[in-house]
Amino acid sequence: MQKSIWMIHMITISRIKPFIFLTAVILIGCQDNTVEQNLQPISDHAKTNTALSDDPKNARQNAHEFESLFNELDTSDTQEIQSPQLITTADGKAKLNWSYIDTKTKKANLQDFNYPFLIDSEPVMNYANAFNISAKQAQHSMALSMASPEVLGKIVDQLGNRYIAHQFRDGSNPALIIQVTPNIVNERHSYIISDKFAEGLELPIEIVSAQNSQ
Repeated sequence: MQKSIWMIHMITISRIKPFIFLTAVILIGCQDNTVEQNLQPISDHAKTNTALSDDPKNARQNAHEFESLFNELDTSDTQEIQSPQLITTADGKAKLNWSYIDTKTKKANLQDFNYPFLIDSEPVMNYANAFNISAKQAQHSMALSMASPEVLGKIVDQLGNRYIAHQFRDGSNPALIIQVTPNIVNERHSYIISDKFAEGLELPIEIVSAQNSQ
């Protein structure tokens, strides 16, 4: 009896084995087809891009677009900002164009102006003693001196190679003195400072020929 059961079991396995093997082969084949189908769009896309890049017409078009973009960027980067020109006078000299230099800042009231340093501070007292002036005058002169680079840069830009040198006159009659070449008109001008710490203060400016400042 047991022997009969064992023989039936072996016969069943022998019949099932080919079926299992065939099923496995079919599944593997399906997986290969799926992978191949998934990879096909990628391959087609790569071939299309290669074909476009190899096309001489497209290559020329791309090169032309790149060159146009490069020229556009190059032109925008190299555009120079024209500095304001000096005013030519009737006698052939040149004078500063103050309309490009002056600010629209309102002149401050010195009676209640809040200076950036205390009137009884050590720097103010030392300045006052050095130039034999009052502490109030020292406050004012020190503020003008510190703020003078604001306008100096604009004046030098306009003068160009006609600028020689500059100095700030300390003391009770402070002023920014700028030495220029003889072909520049000598003049005096009042500049209203826009910098916050000295906003509204009036800075006297003197434009003098270098030979006259000796």
